[in-house]
Parts: sequence; structure tokens; C-alpha cells
Amino acid sequence: MTRLNIVPNMSKILIYSRAILAAKERAMKVGIIGPSQIVAKTARIINKEFPQIESVDYVYSIYTETPTILKFHQLDVDALLFTGKTPYTLAGKFIKPTVPWEFVPRSGSSLMRILLYAKLWTDYDICNISFDTYNQDLLHEAYQEIGIPMDQLRIFIAEEQKPSADYQTHICDFHKKNYFENHVSCCITALQGVYDELRACAVPALLLEPTANIIRETLYKLQLKHLVKVSQQSQLVAICIQIDAPSELSLLADDEYQTALNRTKVSEQIYLFAQRIQAAVIETGDKNYLLFTTTQLLEQETNNLKSIELLHAVQANTASTVSVGIGYGQTANEAKSGATRGMLHAGKKGGNLAFIVYEGKKIIGHLASIVPDTEKPDPLIDERFYRISEKVGVSINTVFKLSCIAEQYGKSDFTIKELAPLFGVTTRTMNRVIEKFELKGFCKIIGKRIIGKSGRPSRIIHLNLG
Repeated sequence: MTRLNIVPNMSKILIYSRAILAAKERAMKVGIIGPSQIVAKTARIINKEFPQIESVDYVYSIYTETPTILKFHQLDVDALLFTGKTPYTLAGKFIKPTVPWEFVPRSGSSLMRILLYAKLWTDYDICNISFDTYNQDLLHEAYQEIGIPMDQLRIFIAEEQKPSADYQTHICDFHKKNYFENHVSCCITALQGVYDELRACAVPALLLEPTANIIRETLYKLQLKHLVKVSQQSQLVAICIQIDAPSELSLLADDEYQTALNRTKVSEQIYLFAQRIQAAVIETGDKNYLLFTTTQLLEQETNNLKSIELLHAVQANTASTVSVGIGYGQTANEAKSGATRGMLHAGKKGGNLAFIVYEGKKIIGHLASIVPDTEKPDPLIDERFYRISEKVGVSINTVFKLSCIAEQYGKSDFTIKELAPLFGVTTRTMNRVIEKFELKGFCKIIGKRIIGKSGRPSRIIHLNLG
């Protein structure tokens, strides 16, 4: 039997390890989403203090453009940084995150910075102001920090709402009313569009921007999220596969040739699966295989570990099934141990199953066996022989033996005298068996041949077991 020659396995595992390290060392590409002024400030901080981050600017004129930006650009970056909660919340309503997301939070330090600026550099009364995006508790806390008692405050706070198409208009109207009717000294907003419109209407306004320190903290947090994701996706996963033992009624039980031929077919399906997940393959005995790949590649092939096509592929294209264990762990050895446990668990459950084991302990599954959309299930060899045996009225092993003889000798035409010793019975018994097949159309007499120098001619039969 020809052995499949695969790339040296241990060296391939080393390549995986180096690829993991390279992924972690590669510059992290961060998309910055927000108005031009804050995006530029964030980019300056990244360029100056974060050499391991490459910034990509996504500037909007109004926050409602955020979902459209993400629709076309999310996959271009490793992570996304929103300059405020409003675009972040709106994006979450329409777009599913495929990379880590983070937003620069509203903080007391940003609020105190703008109040201090108003006090030192303007004539605005900081106790008589209209606010948006900040809640009452945070505002009161900020005023207390700078020593202004609550009874001196005359502040108006916009009710927090979920971002919508008319949210900016609503906030603008809120501030205009407070200035023209309630006579506040100025309006403080965290929305660039609101700030621009208020200034255009000659309404005194200040734009709340996150402090450099808050931006740094958020970038560190986003970096950590990205590194965790890279680590998880690059984590080595072990997959143990075992060809299930044939049942007592299996056609492979007593035929070494068919067993070897079938094993080659199973190996072919396993190596095709390994090719799709770019796995290193180690054959550990006649019936066992050990694969190593990464979490990301495996999850792409298995629809995030919901189903595994390998189970169906082996069952549909061979006379066997397989038990599969998928192991995760902190080390390759722990992953292998978990995969072995999952495989044994699948075997105990009857085989043709796949189970996942995390950190050598928690067993999850089983995974569904799926049929590819482009593939129609072919009947198993056992099913075909079972159908013939039912019609002819003989055992399934009788059908299997005849099929094996035809395949081993590469022909379908035999005399009864040739067939009887190959089948292991007398000529008389072989005649009775063949008559049953002939009656149901699974063989026919096509001639006679004299065996030896003398004797009665033996019938030549043509087997039709396809």
C-alpha cells in the first residue's frame, strides 16, 4: 500500500509557532472613527507614543455616517477606536463587530478640563451651563471636585437617548432653547456637529474633547483586546482522529485486502481535511491520526466549531466512520491530551462523532456532521450490499465476498469451478448460491468453459454487483 508523503510534521509545527510570534509582533492597525479634530488628536498620540500601532483615520461629518464607514472598512483594520460613545452605540445597532471595538469614555477629567478652560479663558458662568452626553451624577461629581456646591448650580442636562437619525437635531434644539429662553451662559457638547451648528447660530458653545490620558488608557485597553484575540486565534489546536472499529456485522472484519484499501480511502479524506485547515499531520499507528493547526483556521472550517464536514466525508466515501477529538490547552501537550480524551469519548458513544475538550477537562459536543451543499450523499458500500442481500435472500457477507473476489482479480467473469475455491465452498454449494443471484438479475450465464483436459464444461457467469 502506498503511503501518502506529507510535509515533515514537526518542522511544520515549528513554523506554526513562529507564525504565531510574528502575528503578535506585527504592527496593529487601528481605525479611528470620529470628527476630524478628535481623530487628528488621537492620531498624533498614536504616532508619538505607540510605535506598535498604525492608525487609519475614518473621519465623518456627522456620527450617522458611522455604520456606512464600518460596512466598507471594518475588515481593513485589526481594531476600531470610536472617539465617543454615540457613534459606538449607533454602529452596534447595525454592524456586527468582527474586530475588537472600543470607545473613548466620557470622563470626569475631560469635564473638569473644559470647565477650567471656561473659567480661565472665557467670561462664561460655569455654574449656568447647558450640557449634553453627561449624566447628572457625573456632572455633580465634577463640580464637587473643583469645590462648587450644588446649591450654586443652575445647569440643564439633556436627557440621554439612544442615537438616532434626528438625535443631533434634538440636542441642538435643546441647547438653543436653554440659551435663548433659559439664558444659560454657554452650552457644552461632546458632539462635533452640534458644536458647529451652535457656533453657526451665534450660540456660545464649547466642545468637550477626551483628554490625552483617557485616549492613552483606551488605546492600551484596545491593544490588550487585540493581543488576546491574536493569542486565541493563533493558539495551537490538536485534533485526534481514530478510525472506528468495524462492528461484528461489518464487511471489513475478515478481509485484510479490503481493510487496507479502505484505510487508504479514509486517509485520503483526513488529508483533504488537513489541507483545508493547513494542519500538520502525524500518523500514530494504523488507525490513528494527530493533527495540529490554529484556532482561527479550524473555526473557519467548522463554522465556529458548530459542525464538521469530515465526519460525513469519511462516512460517505469509505466503508468506515471516525471518532474525532479537538483539544485546546495552554500547551501543545495539554491540547493533545484533551484531543485524545475527546476522541476516546466519541468512540465510547458509538463513533462517527466529534467532541471538544478545553484545558483537558471540559467536554463539549458533539459537533454536527454536515453534508456539503454541493454534494449529494452517496450510498455507503454496506448499504448497497445490504440491498442486494435482501433481494437475493443471502447474507450480506456473501455479497461482500463476491464483490471482494471480483475487485481483487480485476474481473467480473468466472467459472463456477474457479469461483468455488476462492469463495471457500464446494462447487455444488457455489452453484446454489449463484442460482439465487441469477434469479434476481445480479449475475448471468454468459457461456461455458472446459476446465482441464477432460471433464464436464463449467458455466461462465458474469457478476453484476454494482
